[in-house]
Order: sequence, then structure tokens, then C-alpha cells
Amino acid sequence: MKKILKLSAIALLATSTSLMAQMTGPSVAVSVSHAKASTDGTQGGNTPAASATVSRNFNIASLDLDYSSKIDNSWLASIGVNYIPFKGKIGSETKVNDTDNRNDLGGTVTGNSTAKGELKNHFTVYVEPTYLINPTSGVYAKLGYMHADLKITDSVITGSSLNQTLGVHGIQYGVGYKAAVDKNVYVKAELTYSNYSSLSATSNSGNTFTANPEIKAGTISVGYTF
Repeated sequence: MKKILKLSAIALLATSTSLMAQMTGPSVAVSVSHAKASTDGTQGGNTPAASATVSRNFNIASLDLDYSSKIDNSWLASIGVNYIPFKGKIGSETKVNDTDNRNDLGGTVTGNSTAKGELKNHFTVYVEPTYLINPTSGVYAKLGYMHADLKITDSVITGSSLNQTLGVHGIQYGVGYKAAVDKNVYVKAELTYSNYSSLSATSNSGNTFTANPEIKAGTISVGYTF
């Protein structure tokens, strides 16, 4: 009986070690996110100062590369890079028959005003400590540094316009769940909050625009460990 128990314990340990190995090493994943982008913006300068919040829901895919290593029997540590090879429209608003009471333009002016923000070349470098619930799955926290190009276009009824691309950066926080499906394949589900640095741009008429973009997202990933 003791021999059977010892053999069972050895077999269980060997299985656990083997399954732990499935979640370590280099990997590549494809991710799909549903996100909500919000931007608090302020316009000032030649026109009376105004502020507004623009938000938009969107879906986007990304590529994820990471390397995971075992810390002990309960913890893994991962470092990785996520890259979005597509453009993402984080805000778009059009005001039809907008009005502005402008004494310097001879009174009230009426027309269409548009504003749009578009992210491209977006990448995130992150660290991801994972606590193993069992040998094949775990929960993790995520901390990342982001960088992207943000293109801002704006046209208002007073004749002021803006078309600039700015480099933005920020910090991403997240939590998630990771599970090994078989020897090489795993799945992940996570929630993230991304807070970008404040940015500022000046239109052709001297108006200054400032914005504070943020993104909340839910992401599903399917990956392959080598």
C-alpha cells in the first residue's frame, strides 16, 4: 500500500511538472479586444474656452509575444510585447448646424464642426506575474508601458482647423486568467485600463487643444508556447 501511495505521489509530481512546463518559455498569441475609449478635451485660445468628453466603442486585434519562466511551484513571471498593427479610431464627433456666438466674427456663426482621434503604431511592453490555481491555469496582474502615434483632426465653424500627429505614452493596468489547453496551446482572458499622458496641439488659428485619453478593454487571446 505504501509503495502504491509513493508511486501515485511520484506520478502526480511528474504530471504537475510536465503541465507547469506547458506554461513556460517563449510564446506568441493573437488577441481580440473590445474597448471603450474616452477623451476629455479642452479648447482655448482665440475662441472662448470649451470642454467636452468624447467616447467610442471599438474592436481591434493585436499580436502578443512573451516569455514566461517559473519562479516556484505557485508563481510564473512573464515579460512581453503587444503590438497593434491596425489603426484604431478612439474618438469621432460631428456637430451639424453647430452655432457659436462670436463677436470677433460679427455675431453668431453656424455650420458643421468635426473632431476625430486615431491611434496607430501602438505597442505595449509589460510584465505579468501569474499565480497558479492549479498546474494548468492561473490568475495574473499586468503592468505595462504604452507608446503610440495619435492623429488629431479638428475643424470648427469659426474656420479653425487642426491636423497633427503626436507621440503619446501611458501606463496600462490589468488582471486576467490564463489556462493551458494542451501541450502547446493556451487561452487568456483579461481586463485592462490604459491611461495616456496629457497631450496638447495648436490649430492654424492659434487655438490650443488639450486632451486626456483613456481606454478600458476586455481581451481574449489564443496563444502557442514553443
